[in-house]
Amino acid sequence: MTTKINHQNLGEIVYEESFWTGKKSLTVNGRQLQKINKKTFSYAEGDVSNVAVISGNFISGTKLLINGEVVQITPPAKWYEYAMSIAIFVLIMVWGNSVALCSILPVVGGAIGGAISGVFTILNLVLIKKTNNILLKLLISLGFMAITFGICLAIGFAIVLALI
Repeated sequence: MTTKINHQNLGEIVYEESFWTGKKSLTVNGRQLQKINKKTFSYAEGDVSNVAVISGNFISGTKLLINGEVVQITPPAKWYEYAMSIAIFVLIMVWGNSVALCSILPVVGGAIGGAISGVFTILNLVLIKKTNNILLKLLISLGFMAITFGICLAIGFAIVLALI
């Protein structure tokens, strides 16, 4: 994930963070900053006293502390993005643990359903955070909910058929 912002004092800031590895790189005004450790970068050659520190992540919002100034690089996830994502998990946990609902459609719950819905909850949050259109965020969340429900339903039917 690459984020570019224009700052009034610092110029163009380019921040890159790998979703899979968490590796970060930072460029300020066309100059690649030297990495000191995981979240600290030096912006003066060989001078470790001039540092830029990154805090946060893509979901919680990324901030850059440079020259005593805090710059918001990525905004934090909004409450409705969390709500849309957690709804996927809640649906499977409630449905999978309700005897009345499982007698209608046997959805696997418990550890298996929780693991599946947890993975899709995180994927949903990351994907809708990258999207700006609220309607598209809703459609993505409903799609992930349907996929999660379908997978848990298929596993639930397989378990019921194996018991017969």
